[in-house]
Amino acid sequence: MSKEWSNSERLYQDTLDALPEGVLYCDAEFIVRKINKCYASLLGGDVKSILGRPLPDLNPLTRAPRVIKSGRQELGDLCTLPLFGDTYKFVVNRIPVRDDYGTVIGMVSHILFTDPEELRELNRKIDFLAKKRNSYNRSLRPEHKAYYDVESIIGDSVPIREVKKLILNYANDVHPVLILGKTGTGKELAAHALHARSGRADGPFISINCAAIPKELFEAELFGYAPGAFSDARKEGKVGQMELANAGTLFLDEIGDIPLHAQVKLLRVLEEKRIVRLGDISGRAVDFRLITATNRDLQEMIAQGAFREDLYYRISTLAIRLPPLCARTEDILPLARHILSKIGCTASDFTEQAVKTLEAYAWPGNVRQLFNALVHAALHQSGDCIDVGDLPSDIRGGGQTSERPLFSQQRNQSLAAWLGSQEACFLATALRENMGNITSTARQLGISRVTLYTKLKKYRITWQGTKENVT
Repeated sequence: MSKEWSNSERLYQDTLDALPEGVLYCDAEFIVRKINKCYASLLGGDVKSILGRPLPDLNPLTRAPRVIKSGRQELGDLCTLPLFGDTYKFVVNRIPVRDDYGTVIGMVSHILFTDPEELRELNRKIDFLAKKRNSYNRSLRPEHKAYYDVESIIGDSVPIREVKKLILNYANDVHPVLILGKTGTGKELAAHALHARSGRADGPFISINCAAIPKELFEAELFGYAPGAFSDARKEGKVGQMELANAGTLFLDEIGDIPLHAQVKLLRVLEEKRIVRLGDISGRAVDFRLITATNRDLQEMIAQGAFREDLYYRISTLAIRLPPLCARTEDILPLARHILSKIGCTASDFTEQAVKTLEAYAWPGNVRQLFNALVHAALHQSGDCIDVGDLPSDIRGGGQTSERPLFSQQRNQSLAAWLGSQEACFLATALRENMGNITSTARQLGISRVTLYTKLKKYRITWQGTKENVT
């Protein structure tokens, strides 16, 4: 009987030692009663030298006393071990062991990842999937259509009249259009207007912010992929954004951020009018009007080797350069009044001094900055009109904000509109406090990134330094 028991114990130990994961059992006195080779090596010894020793002596930070005392398991915890210090973290499960009467008599500790590279590889996969999910969320649209027309472009200055004229002239042409302009000048607005006035207005309008798509996902997002093209690919494959734009318009915002390897494929599609999905052999015919936009100097990028010269000449057949807000001063007041109506302040206007201040400011953030400034002013307004003191301090020359009631008395404003302006100001302030960082802003507000993107898009709020800018 003793021999059979000895053989059974040896078989049990051999079974434990064969596992690629660490397994340890300690009793209610925290004495190690069972351990396999893998776990022993992580504690800096072998099975014989560790059996019978108190676990706290081997690992002073062990949570065995807490688990045994509370009787509650701890799953998926990240821990460090004395031999490795803070260099590596391991995933560990701690499970209390009970007798037939339910009394806790010990604890099993199970280390899942003994090879730190396994954990790093898992983290890389999780990070990749998170980027993939975020990219898909950003590309989702309720409908693929243009929301703005030429009439949506506010202003009657000479520069803006010229822009409207070019949009109307180019709308029914088939050649690509390159829209140039600084951040916040309305490049996306112009792209929508081009599609809305074209013969493709009934077709889809697919808008993609190239800067918001991770480089490793760019080709899959733009060109699509065949079933099984790569690991983690959908078994049914994926239709690319180019295919979705068939018979319509494809708008590539921030074209300067397209990776070089994708620029080659884009040029081929434009020349051959055919698209080949990743992992596919046969191509598919596509027919779309290409509109691109950027605030970068593409010719300088060509000189630096960051943008292909042949692609530049292919996309710049027709060009529209949007003027900065400071170059069309006479449009500032009409724009400001339009923005007030959009945020629900229909009864508000500006004092003469406020108008002079608005027109004297340089507006480096252009219309987007003007929008944020007016949301701030509407919430600090105390009189019938917005005055200089209601504007942000940087707009009025760095002066201190005067003490004014936060809630303006706008009796002609609906509750929904007033609440909307409150929310818009709150979001703009949070975005500014976090220097445009979407992740930090969402965490501060206690909402998801998707929800934050939706709200920023709704109120057309951006920040010049925003990471993953909303288009």
